[in-house]
Amino acid sequence: MPDDQAGSPFEVRRARPEEFERIYDTVDAAFGRKRPRELFDWLYRRNPGGIARCWIVVERETGTILKTGAGFPWPIWRGDQPLMGALGGDAGTLPDWQRKGLSAIRREVRNSHPWNDDFCSISGPNTGSRTVMRKSGLADQLLGRLRGGVALLRGGPLLKRLGAPSALATPCGIAADAFFSLWPGRGPKNPADTSVRVESIRRFTTEFDDATSRHMAWPKFWCPHNSEFLNWRYLDHPGESYTALALLEGDRPEGYAVVRLAGSSATLSEFVVGTDSRKQAIGLLAHAMALARDAGCHYLNFFATPKWRHWGLFRQAGFLPYVSDNQAEAGCKRHEPEVQNINNWQLLPGDRDYH
Repeated sequence: MPDDQAGSPFEVRRARPEEFERIYDTVDAAFGRKRPRELFDWLYRRNPGGIARCWIVVERETGTILKTGAGFPWPIWRGDQPLMGALGGDAGTLPDWQRKGLSAIRREVRNSHPWNDDFCSISGPNTGSRTVMRKSGLADQLLGRLRGGVALLRGGPLLKRLGAPSALATPCGIAADAFFSLWPGRGPKNPADTSVRVESIRRFTTEFDDATSRHMAWPKFWCPHNSEFLNWRYLDHPGESYTALALLEGDRPEGYAVVRLAGSSATLSEFVVGTDSRKQAIGLLAHAMALARDAGCHYLNFFATPKWRHWGLFRQAGFLPYVSDNQAEAGCKRHEPEVQNINNWQLLPGDRDYH
């Protein structure tokens, strides 16, 4: 404990794993909703990168955890250099202690840790978090908005949702459905070459790691998701439904996609394929769109950093641009100022939508 904490009514420190249950209670109270404990444990304890790193503010007199914030181990690399990466989240304060300066004292102690300058962290800050960051002089860590794209899969329901009268929405929806079914990328479900196919898979194996390395590598900052991470992040998720697709050439994985299904909406969480084979990329994207449509989804959502390598393909496949409210934050003292430039990053939905 730093000497300057002596005499303070608060203790700021790293939490111990045996305190996680109390941290879960603090997070629930802070956000006013009770999250299933299985979901907490999946996130805090089962991450293949290690357990969550939580900095907490404790009231000395009662031992109550007043404020918490977690860094979930995350694969972040700079080029071919692995960094000590973390995805920030679950930053919350008990309602009676909000707006009383606890964020500042927690940040001061956390930043004094000798490893702090080497950690590279990312997060998707909400409106409240962005306000706190600006007031705290941390606005330079706010990278800005991620770019959004949405593929309309069923015209009628979406038009009704937007307020169109049924008499107009139904015939327009039928016409839109026919139009989108013929849009580039929604043709044959498999490429013409029968040795190349797209299949649904139940698990990722280590053979997929090579496709990630070949098709996702980036000269600046990126998040290489290996097979162990992919299985944990998506297929072992205790609260959401994900379907994985593999692009195979013979028995060799050449790419993959992961689609999150949630009622009438779907999100393309992962899309990994080479930029040098347009036919394979279109085939994989067409399968992802067909999967979402067959599941009854009205649209397939996607968002990523502005320099995402496949934005051109997505536009050609009919993804419509929209102003996303998904924003990115990144910080790493060792690599400033380049870490604070959103164009130096490749980030996908799976790098922020973790619960």
